[in-house]
Amino acid sequence: MTKIYQPIVIERTEEIIKDLVESKFFEDYEIGVTDFAKTRMSDALTEKFISGDVDLDDDEIFTDDEFDIILREIVAGSILYELKRKGIVNSYEDDNTEEIFFLTKEGKKILKKNGSLK
Repeated sequence: MTKIYQPIVIERTEEIIKDLVESKFFEDYEIGVTDFAKTRMSDALTEKFISGDVDLDDDEIFTDDEFDIILREIVAGSILYELKRKGIVNSYEDDNTEEIFFLTKEGKKILKKNGSLK
């Protein structure tokens, strides 16, 4: 199912991603594809939009702690999706529509070769 975001959410997501690119955030974490970051940021902004607690036109949408958590989730999620793209992990959606990741045969083979999996 494809999500449809409000225009203000799309606009603010693009601004934040642009700022992260300019600050070399993605480069620092060797993230080449920003798709997961855009989705995660859009979801976080949508949560704020729905709650009505903040005006998305304001500069201060997230607290420092909230933004740190989102950035960590972007790094972790981007790495997982890169591993999935490479065939090292795969995923499925559970009964709660949460994505569950697992090692593929190729992923297990790589870990065994490196001595990380017995």
